[in-house]
Amino acid sequence: MKPVIIMSTYPDKKSVRKISQIVIKKQLAACVNFMKISSVYTWKGKIENDNEFLVLFKTTSKNKNQLKREIRNDHPYEVPEIVEIEISSLNKSYLKWLIDSTS
Repeated sequence: MKPVIIMSTYPDKKSVRKISQIVIKKQLAACVNFMKISSVYTWKGKIENDNEFLVLFKTTSKNKNQLKREIRNDHPYEVPEIVEIEISSLNKSYLKWLIDSTS
């Protein structure tokens, strides 16, 4: 099994905590990290400046598709960002923990 990070952004801490609880409980992710960020982007023809939360879901290749579906189904944004990042190197003890936590 290969490690994968799924990345997304959320509007507030409440929505991040909600999805984090869901995916950890279902063992779709071993860990969810989030941090407050500032984002500048275009939306419906306007330049927006917003505070958001960048969220990193740490999972495995086995669970990535189900995790992405769960994120998409529960996401508060009309057009959610769901990015898959493949990991080429990870220390063995962390990889074991990741696999054990999502099995």
